[in-house]
Amino acid sequence: MGRFLKCIQIGAQYLGLFMVIILLLTTSTLQGRAFVKSALFIPQVLPDIPVSPLEYVTKTPIREKITFPTLGGHKASADLYLPMGENSHPAVVFFMGVVPPDRDESRIVALAEGLARTGMVVMIPWLETQHQNRIVEKDIDSLVDAFIYLETHPRVKLGAIGMGGICTGASMSIVASQDLRINDRVSFVNSFAGYYDAADFVVAAAAKTRFDKVSSTSWNPNALTRNLITTHIVDGTSGRDNIILNRILKTGEWSQQDSDDLSSSGRAVLTLISDPNLSAAREAIISLNSRTTQFLENISPSTKIGNLKAEVLLMHDSSDKLVPPEESRRFAKAMESNGRRVYHTEFSLFQRAVQVHMEDSTGLDTLEFLKQSGKLYLHMYNVMRLSE
Repeated sequence: MGRFLKCIQIGAQYLGLFMVIILLLTTSTLQGRAFVKSALFIPQVLPDIPVSPLEYVTKTPIREKITFPTLGGHKASADLYLPMGENSHPAVVFFMGVVPPDRDESRIVALAEGLARTGMVVMIPWLETQHQNRIVEKDIDSLVDAFIYLETHPRVKLGAIGMGGICTGASMSIVASQDLRINDRVSFVNSFAGYYDAADFVVAAAAKTRFDKVSSTSWNPNALTRNLITTHIVDGTSGRDNIILNRILKTGEWSQQDSDDLSSSGRAVLTLISDPNLSAAREAIISLNSRTTQFLENISPSTKIGNLKAEVLLMHDSSDKLVPPEESRRFAKAMESNGRRVYHTEFSLFQRAVQVHMEDSTGLDTLEFLKQSGKLYLHMYNVMRLSE
């Protein structure tokens, strides 16, 4: 028995030595480091995986609540997650967008800490306007300011700073990365469930329909999306139109006289908030007033797609209730049409396994979970590789 135990001990030592050699070999190259980081990162953000190996091999990152200067002269707030040690690292500005979760929400902390444990400085801006249920154009400038702040931070590796976000935060981050003040210095952008064209997004939400060039299908957007769209298109009106439309929103009722009293652009808004079909919504969107049309253009990544110099990564859940996945598909096709490389991943994971945004999740069986997790792994491999 003693000899048997000794053989087991020796075997374990040789296995450990073998694993160390493999680890050293894989982490000696950029691709190898990306492989290891991605494999360790995935369990950090998927609650169905009971262990988080990244926590066993890395130290808890430093989390700092900071303020950073903005072009408007005021200070904005952010959480900064720093890998332990004194070395410089790649970095990312990650924006949560409109109506974000609490800054201490467990999934947000797990995401930021997970990225920091892989060797990335993570900056999550928390802007005063985020809880107003509207996209504010000046927040895009604040994201540019956040990027510039990271460029001056002693723990950040210059030339290796990216931007990313979730939902509206993803789209706003991409618009910020197109800004001529920084666009040639943004290393990568990673959009998770962002919209590509705000006008198309409005049409889809109003008509409750997902669509592309050849087909359309019924879609039931989350109430957050419907409220966001309604808020913006009504706020874009003025005078008599604004009074009538706000009254209609409050009462939920309107008469033919109300419609007659509206301007043509006001009637377009009325159409969009009255559950139109896809054809009616498409007709209405081109009849909005110039103020709203300009706003939608200003917040759309599609408007200045030629200014996007960074490497582009797009990820979207096929069951997303906030932004239809066709938005990321259109984004990917536009990039490819311009001769640009794009990493586009679509999976069925976060809505069902992680249950982000979705109350009626049915979950995934084990094999499907592994398949979808594999897609996420390949996507994160590219994120890790491009962030080096």
